[in-house]
Amino acid sequence: MSGGLIEEVGPRDDSFDGETLGDFDDGVAVPGLIDAHAHLCFGYEEGLHFNQRTLDLSTMAESVRARCRALVSAGVTSVRDLGGVSNVVQLARDAIERGDMDGPRILCSGPPITTPTGHLRSFGLLAADEAGCIEAVETLASMGVDVVKVIATGGASTPGTPLGRAQFSLRELRAIVVAARRLRLPVAAHAHGTEGIAMAAAAGVNTIEHCSWIEPDGSVGSIDVRVAAEMCRRRQVAVIAGPLPGDLALRLGHHADVDARSDASSKRLLAVWDNARRARDLGVAVALGTDALFGQFEDHRDLAWRAQALVELAGWSPALALEALWKGGAAAFAMSGRIGVVAPGACADVVVLGGDPRVDIGALRDVRAVFRGGLQVT
Repeated sequence: MSGGLIEEVGPRDDSFDGETLGDFDDGVAVPGLIDAHAHLCFGYEEGLHFNQRTLDLSTMAESVRARCRALVSAGVTSVRDLGGVSNVVQLARDAIERGDMDGPRILCSGPPITTPTGHLRSFGLLAADEAGCIEAVETLASMGVDVVKVIATGGASTPGTPLGRAQFSLRELRAIVVAARRLRLPVAAHAHGTEGIAMAAAAGVNTIEHCSWIEPDGSVGSIDVRVAAEMCRRRQVAVIAGPLPGDLALRLGHHADVDARSDASSKRLLAVWDNARRARDLGVAVALGTDALFGQFEDHRDLAWRAQALVELAGWSPALALEALWKGGAAAFAMSGRIGVVAPGACADVVVLGGDPRVDIGALRDVRAVFRGGLQVT
């Protein structure tokens, strides 16, 4: 490794271009894990609603720093933070890049753009028309964000905002995309419902977050193949993200003995995951995120547990889950070939595991060493 990049790789492997690293001859070297959708400002079950006038940003900033250290120790070397408060995450990002603290590579959106009555309005930038949308993008650029986040549909954590309904018009979404492109910023669109997914795809966003294909009545519908084809044509990435329902989290590793589909929320999530797999079959690039709200798992291995759930509870193959984790994650970052691979010229983000995740997906949790930009951080 030199200058933060990989210079040479030993015996190659078809899946992740490397098997061993340095003195760790009893481990498996894989690319650093990529969380394509996270919220570093928030803890699990803390909720996303608060009074900003009484918020202690210094306390939140310390929590973000602690989460960054925990994440990189868990092997997560790249994170897209898609919805933060003020400039808290930008400050953490900059401290990591200066070498003042350990943590993952961060691309952050700052506050999301939403409607005055929309999802995440408690800390988002509110826009009621095209002019307001453009102004919000310009505000975010002045805050030093890496990506613009727009809330295209309602969200589960904000009552009264239906997941299956669009919040912005197509003209408003296009205004956001055009303004962001002028400022050389990609756009990530939160979109659970098919209506919002279709609008986000047509508007030309870069990534569609959640991409659940929810119907107006709130049920999980089927993929609109025409919209999926548009996403393929535009090379848009579908990022599946969200915490696990409690019963699924408890059943990991015991799925053969219990009915994982008995709980309504679990059944709903499994249907969403099935849609994601079908989208991948249609050629849509799929990435994996936690949506954390960190702390669902005490070891901070939320991303690894999620990959394991896809395999053990949703019938994904390990290869498909790992593709979403690495190849899809790199595409969401617009860093294909630079992260998510162990190969000459790629960023030297390498994790040494105690086992091979292609054989046992649970090996993603057995982290022995982590290198971020060529430097060992744990």
